[in-house]
Amino acid sequence: MVTGNGTFKFYRVNEANSLKNTHNAITKKESHISNNYTCHAWLPDGRLLVCTDQGEIMLLESDGSYKMLLSDSPGDGFHIECILTFTKGFIIGGDNGRIYIYEKSEDPKVPYTQFPPLPSPGGEREKVEYAELMQGVMTSRVKCIALSAADDMIVFTSENNQIMKAAISTDRANDECRYEYAIFPFHSRAIQGMDICIKKNLVATCSIDKTVRIWNNANPGPLQLEICEVFNDEAYSVAFHPTGFHIIVGFTDRVRMMNVFKDSLKPFQTIGIKGCREIRFSNGGHLFACASQNHINVYKFYTGENNQDLIYKAHNGPVRCIHWFDDDSGFISGGWDGNVFTWKLYTDKTNVQDQNPKSAFTIKNFQFASVANKPDSKSIIFATGVDK
Repeated sequence: MVTGNGTFKFYRVNEANSLKNTHNAITKKESHISNNYTCHAWLPDGRLLVCTDQGEIMLLESDGSYKMLLSDSPGDGFHIECILTFTKGFIIGGDNGRIYIYEKSEDPKVPYTQFPPLPSPGGEREKVEYAELMQGVMTSRVKCIALSAADDMIVFTSENNQIMKAAISTDRANDECRYEYAIFPFHSRAIQGMDICIKKNLVATCSIDKTVRIWNNANPGPLQLEICEVFNDEAYSVAFHPTGFHIIVGFTDRVRMMNVFKDSLKPFQTIGIKGCREIRFSNGGHLFACASQNHINVYKFYTGENNQDLIYKAHNGPVRCIHWFDDDSGFISGGWDGNVFTWKLYTDKTNVQDQNPKSAFTIKNFQFASVANKPDSKSIIFATGVDK
């Protein structure tokens, strides 16, 4: 069977092992039922269930003919995204993080009865980890459902890229059912920045989902989420101080300098650079460089100073990568203008031979995304990027 928006195809395998189309539509169904068929499933007894974008569940006979509209269908415009059958009935998932469990009954007029939807009101009231992020799950559509072999655990994925789980009972109403993260909260949108702490087993990530997260990679296996801080703006870049006690994050409207505590991030200073896409701490941690469109601004971390001698201009397009030399005497930059420059932190203004940039490399119609130098060498540079 094939279903879709305005599409219903029912096929049988004939004696020649080829498919024969026996139905091109669900005939005899009520006219008010939507023709946008979102998912379907075979029941253990050979009959079929077909769901719609308006919360309707239709029961079809094994030959593809229409039987009835289930009276306990969610309705009310509830977009049913997925369906899963099990020995006692079936489960559906859709809008607003809702899951419904149906159990087979002996009444031919009401062949399946509905349990209260998940999560239960009692489960929602309980204090849960990452409550603010859980709101994102409850406003997202359930995309896929799996049930454990013992029928006591549902695992599902949501439209905001999370993997969730819920302990359930298929024999009675789930009065205290609540959702939990199967592993930990993932970023729900693209990760824009990442940095590794030199002296601690910590990794920082930031995303356009408006969160900044600190992960622990001390133990073998997956990273463990230590801190998840939600902000009002999208985050584009992040840099970890070598000590692990501070991070700097580039947001839509400004750059924020923050202290890293046990379970939170606390801003202590801001810089007026909008949409900063690259931030890098020097190896000693006393300086950091921020990309400000075509320019690079270097700041003294402990004082926040940035005088005119620490502003570097040569790129004709956005700067997208910065890498400090081992001794912090300068750095390399690459941009979307196809240029890679090397810079000396302090130059002799009176010496014509000692001016920035110290060296340049250009490829037309190329966007550099990452640069690095060979250890103990300032003249051997590696750079990667993409053709326009």
